[in-house]
Amino acid sequence: MKLDTITKTKLTTKLISTSFNQLLETDIESVLLIERQSSNNPWTQTQLLESIKNPVNLGYSLIYKSEIIGYLIAMPVIESADILNIAINSSYQRKGFGKALIEHLVQALNKRGVSEVLLEVRQSNVSAIQFYLALGFKEISVRKNYYTKNSNDPSVKEDGIIMRLEISTTNKT
Repeated sequence: MKLDTITKTKLTTKLISTSFNQLLETDIESVLLIERQSSNNPWTQTQLLESIKNPVNLGYSLIYKSEIIGYLIAMPVIESADILNIAINSSYQRKGFGKALIEHLVQALNKRGVSEVLLEVRQSNVSAIQFYLALGFKEISVRKNYYTKNSNDPSVKEDGIIMRLEISTTNKT
């Protein structure tokens, strides 16, 4: 057998028993648990519910073995979308689930003609920054003193890093 062409492809891991669902208000307890264990500055129940109920936002839960183990909330606006929040249950971090959530979002945005995804991350969140860089995000700006460093002293601030992922679109008109 003669091979005329050799094509290099990037291997992707299919996460067995995973599915993505629209994030619903009824998911709030699971989302709150994930949020509280994943963040030193978790969103409140009110913030999460308002984001889930906002008809402009896209919200996805990641289901693994019948359990919500992660979620993502994004706000698309014309040709851009902002990831407002993403979190994975700490027991499932560094196993490809966060990447799967972002890939699912990018597929949905691609169908809408969105060409870039933006997000903001605390400068001190080095592991998240490395994760986003590995996915192809690039640092584009810094918001000086944007985040409160901790809830004990709101005067102590830290920078927010703004990152962008350019995505190709297939349905642009």
